[in-house]
Amino acid sequence: MASVRRVSSRPPSAVGPRKFPSEGFELIDPATKFEEETLPFYRKEEYYPMRIGQVVHGHYQVVSKLGFGTTSTVWLARDLRDQKFWAVKVHINTLKHNQELEIYRHLADTPCDIELAKGKQYIRQLKESFKLKGPHGDHDVFIMTPLALSLSHFLGARRGQPFHSGFAKQALSQILYGLVYLHDMNVVHTDLHLDNLLIALTENSTMAEMEEAELCRPSPRKQADDRTIHTSRMMIGGGGPLTICDLGHARIGEKHHGFSMPTQYRAPEVILDMEWGNSIDLWSTGLIAWDLLEKEPLFRIYDNESPEQNDAHHLAAMTALLGPPPPEFLARSEKTAKFWSEDGQWKGPVPLPPETSFESLASALTGEEKEMFVSLMDCLLYWLPEERGDAMHMFFHPFIGNNRSSEEPKESWA
Repeated sequence: MASVRRVSSRPPSAVGPRKFPSEGFELIDPATKFEEETLPFYRKEEYYPMRIGQVVHGHYQVVSKLGFGTTSTVWLARDLRDQKFWAVKVHINTLKHNQELEIYRHLADTPCDIELAKGKQYIRQLKESFKLKGPHGDHDVFIMTPLALSLSHFLGARRGQPFHSGFAKQALSQILYGLVYLHDMNVVHTDLHLDNLLIALTENSTMAEMEEAELCRPSPRKQADDRTIHTSRMMIGGGGPLTICDLGHARIGEKHHGFSMPTQYRAPEVILDMEWGNSIDLWSTGLIAWDLLEKEPLFRIYDNESPEQNDAHHLAAMTALLGPPPPEFLARSEKTAKFWSEDGQWKGPVPLPPETSFESLASALTGEEKEMFVSLMDCLLYWLPEERGDAMHMFFHPFIGNNRSSEEPKESWA
């Protein structure tokens, strides 16, 4: 590795961008697939060739890379006008319809009850959006609230050890309060899981430290063709409220058809191509609650090669846990006849696992706390969507611990 060039750690000036190192970093072998290049359907022409130190939209200087995905890269930037830090999400140029932008516009344009609007603080905020012209087309850019670790990363840092019940209850309280707002705005998230739940930052120091780290210890990068691919840095810190992110798969309206949700989080009505609505977010919340407290997930991906076989295993596991689906549920889709008889007995193409229950599987809690947790699971994971508790009722469930006199969840982590 080349020697590191020393850079002054003076606070950034109120005017003008800072100069980032052009040397002193590790160079990745051009033949090695790196960062977004490792994605299965990566095409370099679709991604904007962002560089650390670059100024976009006239006043946002990019100071570090935060991450990447199948439709975007995410960067940390400092606004040269007031020195505030923002996350810059740069979408690929082949995104024909930006669903997330449509959702944000809907949320901005739709009136909301003043009390329910308090849940907006638990949804990631969009400051502004604009187009960025790249060498192969235009890219939608979001300027968003910077956030720290996801609950998935946080759990990974704990080496798979589940969270204690106080943390889980507070996380669920904030998730549910955010869902109260989204559902009141007629939005179904559809994609709730630990990767899309991030902890907010409470001060600028963490982001300023990331900028200084990039100046003094520039991150490894790959230089190939017409672009530089930078290494993502993890934002360590937080302490603020849990924030629901990624509205790119969200839907507007009460009733929908078609596949949604991550495979192992899919509600039964989605698997069976029934009409679905915002109760699928409550199903996801139940699985999140389980993942926060228990070492083993309730459901998983059973067969990567055959979606049909995976669905069969998934529905069999639900049947073993929840019991046979009621007749009114079976009547809602012709597909149910592949898996159950008219009286709800399993006849699917895979064996039915041994019968089990939330009570027998739950091992993290004991006594009355366990009873309340099992009650929460019974309310959230139910065959009939309309029988699941809605977000407001679940916010006041005894396990969560909120009472009717408290208007909002606590913000400090237990």
